[in-house]
Amino acid sequence: MFIRKGRCVSSALLLILIGTLLSPGCLYSETEPDQVTLQINWYHEAEFASYYVAAAKGFYQDENIEITIEEGGIGISAYKRVLEGQADFAVATFYDQKKMLQADEPGITVMATFQIPPTVLFALADSGIQAPQDMVGRKVAVKASYWRSIIHDTLTNAGVDPSEIEEVEVDADVIEMLYNEEVDVWTGYAHDEPIMAELAGYEVSMIFPAYYGVGDYEGLLVVHQDTLDKDHDLVARFVRATLKGWQYAFEHADETAHILHEWNPDSSLEFHTRALRALIPLVDTPQDPIGWIDDERWQQGMGDLSSSEHPRYTIEFLE
Repeated sequence: MFIRKGRCVSSALLLILIGTLLSPGCLYSETEPDQVTLQINWYHEAEFASYYVAAAKGFYQDENIEITIEEGGIGISAYKRVLEGQADFAVATFYDQKKMLQADEPGITVMATFQIPPTVLFALADSGIQAPQDMVGRKVAVKASYWRSIIHDTLTNAGVDPSEIEEVEVDADVIEMLYNEEVDVWTGYAHDEPIMAELAGYEVSMIFPAYYGVGDYEGLLVVHQDTLDKDHDLVARFVRATLKGWQYAFEHADETAHILHEWNPDSSLEFHTRALRALIPLVDTPQDPIGWIDDERWQQGMGDLSSSEHPRYTIEFLE
């Protein structure tokens, strides 16, 4: 039996050849799509663009995957949801992966979104602060211990004693302190806070800690070792669709901004457009393919926790 111009035509010989049993009504039964849950590690924003695009453009569907994207936020540990079986994939930080390795937990990284970490220190352009050395004697906002570490490491690597700045502990959502010159330096992500400042009418100058050797791969896509072992093909299909999502996003930035706006209507279309353009050079670098992980860099970042036998990452889906 086969279909010709929408009509069912009997063919016993074809049934034998294809070894398929069809219903009397000539119904075509496809393989049910794999139901996959992705847990992102923050609220909906540009750094997750590939997943939104791959879903919107049918790239996951092409790989026989039906995806559910769960929003993250304060108090939600994305990678733990994978470890606990509540999600199939999660977006995690390099620090998360280090914690999994330290605790011997079965989380495996299968791609890294950011080749260059998106963390930035930034100031109003008219402040004259353009490099770590310019921060001496200035008031620097410190949101948390995580940011204090980044600030100190950046200064140290630039040859500046961290004690030479004035640290001001702040809440993460009071960026107006920068506008009002209550602090001279703010911290954030290249695709977020600096764009907020620009849209508020302020020109800013940014310092990337990565240029001073601070930071590692970020935006890691993590899967449970059991999933990798039992459904290797599913992981391969998911990564393939996700990479296609990034490629499409970069080639169709304006369309992608509209897709981002659908996921996060609270931010303006202009914000999403600028955010996407800000992260493109951090994700799509000339040195490596999108998603790539270099073994030497990975092992260096993991430090004493590194293990050549069990590095807790694989690039087999990117080669």
